[in-house]
Amino acid sequence: MSAGHLAEVFEELKQIRRRGGKQNAQAHSEIASSLEDAYAVLIEAGQRETADLLRVVIVELKSLEKSGSLVRALEIKTLADRVFGDPAKAETWLQRPNRSLSGQKPADLLEDELGAAVVRELLERIDHGIFA
Repeated sequence: MSAGHLAEVFEELKQIRRRGGKQNAQAHSEIASSLEDAYAVLIEAGQRETADLLRVVIVELKSLEKSGSLVRALEIKTLADRVFGDPAKAETWLQRPNRSLSGQKPADLLEDELGAAVVRELLERIDHGIFA
């Protein structure tokens, strides 16, 4: 599995997470399914070592999800404060439903790293003047 293919998988996972909305449980199920599919592809391709590494990453990510949520929220809040130049405006943006996120509030996506990556990407686009 090449780095390009892994990047495509990551983008697909972010797209699933972006859709989230009220179907967050379904989105998480799709993400888990995509990771399992990637694992199966590696096994079929005879890349057992890489597949085993993916399995370790999946297990580690699940344990880090809980401990990393506070750090993730602080990092995104700090980025939003910098992008908007005002903590109150940043907080308003984080708490307001966003069309680019299928009506989800950016703050609601911070429960997992993939959701945080989506919010981070959106903030970086705003910072560079690319409005979605």
